Amino acid sequence: MASALQQVSDAQNENSRLQRELQLDNPSVSLEDTMVAMQKSQIGFQATISVRNRMVQAYTDIMNMQV
Repeated sequence: MASALQQVSDAQNENSRLQRELQLDNPSVSLEDTMVAMQKSQIGFQATISVRNRMVQAYTDIMNMQV
């Protein structure tokens, strides 16, 4: 789980870096690469949120079980 979170964080950092370089008109950074990085980080973040929500729901279900 920690590795997956680190990968999502790395993707978001790379996305931010590419956006900044594109805004500074760095010729080595293309718009296409920046857009792909944005989509990758967005998908990773959404997947992380989905997993978190399912874990919270499972925890809630377990806590509400009667024994």
